[in-house]
Amino acid sequence: MTHFLQRRKLTIVLCVLLSLSFLAVSVVSYYSSKKAIHISLVEKELPLTSNAIYAELQKDLIRPFFISSMMATNTFLYDWASAGEKNPEVIARYLAETKDKYQVSTTFFVSEKTANYYYPKGILKTMSASNSADKWYFRVRKLQEPYEINIDYDKANNNALAIFLNFRVFNQQQQYLGVTGVGLSMNRLYALLCQYEAQYQKNIYLVDSTGKVRLTGSNRLHDTRDIYRREGLQELAAETLARKKTNFQYQTENGHYLLHVQYMPEVRLFLFVESKEDNATSEVRQALYFNIMVWLAIVMATILLTNMMVRHYQKELERMATIDHLTTLMNRQAFELVSQQMLAESRRHDISVAVLMIDIDYFKQVNDSYGHAAGDKVLEDVAHLLKAMVRESDMLCRWGGEEFVIFLHQCQQHNAERIAEQIRTTIAKHESVYGLYSLNVTLSIGVTVYRGSVNETLATVMARADAALYSAKQQGRNRVVMSI
Repeated sequence: MTHFLQRRKLTIVLCVLLSLSFLAVSVVSYYSSKKAIHISLVEKELPLTSNAIYAELQKDLIRPFFISSMMATNTFLYDWASAGEKNPEVIARYLAETKDKYQVSTTFFVSEKTANYYYPKGILKTMSASNSADKWYFRVRKLQEPYEINIDYDKANNNALAIFLNFRVFNQQQQYLGVTGVGLSMNRLYALLCQYEAQYQKNIYLVDSTGKVRLTGSNRLHDTRDIYRREGLQELAAETLARKKTNFQYQTENGHYLLHVQYMPEVRLFLFVESKEDNATSEVRQALYFNIMVWLAIVMATILLTNMMVRHYQKELERMATIDHLTTLMNRQAFELVSQQMLAESRRHDISVAVLMIDIDYFKQVNDSYGHAAGDKVLEDVAHLLKAMVRESDMLCRWGGEEFVIFLHQCQQHNAERIAEQIRTTIAKHESVYGLYSLNVTLSIGVTVYRGSVNETLATVMARADAALYSAKQQGRNRVVMSI
């Protein structure tokens, strides 16, 4: 009994010593790694990311700047305006050719003499000082600088938001003739910011000199559109806009943020690139938690460790069971579970959901003629193209064999048919390269719309989509058939 108590005391002492040592090493390692990541983010990653994004944005911003400058010094424009602006179709053709040649969203010329606003289709309107939408022109007239950059709505393109480069035009005798320039669609810059946010895992937005957020990507970490009103950042707002290029840190209820600000003189906007430090250190934090779990498992014995490993691998197997390994798409079992949620939301909120049932035509012939490896390559290519053509809110799965299913969220019947036709033509044009062979396949697609108003079941709507697919095959394949 005495030996048992001694062994027990020794075991307890050893466990305590090992535990304290393990915890000390883990905590020291955690804070050392966290500090190293912090320094790397502040001194290297954020500035390098900001410079890379700035360089890419410059490509899209400097080009329209030089186009506008060239138009403002074009002798053709001088001569045409000085000659009395005869034949408006001539200036319209010049603007259209410039727009098409340099791939900008719009080109324009506003005459000081007639106040006519010329664009690629002719005369858009006559400028008026009493019209609030025309105030920009009368502001440009008074400029001391040769040009201005203005973010405004483009009346010539369905009021799409655009960056305008407005250049004052003078003839050789320095007589003021009007304003010319180009407009660059903000959609292009928005797409770039979305791309960079996904690529670099950072929050990216453009801020003007007043602190207004003029453009951001798809990441909506902040809802406030004014940095002077943002939690944590409001105290630093004035300082961020006073410097041309520097780093900042601020704290909110959601965590600690690292921010790099860089001024873009081409558009007179500030590029904000920020990273949530908690996200950057999440792997280190997870490593610490993992080490503690390992320590607890050792102390609590092998059985507990085994149970934890079993649970861990069971979860991993469950996750793997939801993915089709060949195409990396959601498999049918997982799709049937998740799709029920989308259909329930459709019923509750009266949201239209379209269903596309897709089948690769004559797929068996591909397997028979070139082998199953070639068939797998075709399936992978089709899955990749389908994934690229659906939105994040849509659902895509491999239904089985050579069949795929897409649920289009908030999609009416006519849009569903149009999207299905786009998918069909895209796949038909694509060549799957396998070894020395180039394989072309086509799709038959059945389309229908979920009837949430009558509490239609998943099985019913899938059966209707399958019937439409069958009809497409019966009519000769390589086509889209709609079922009401």
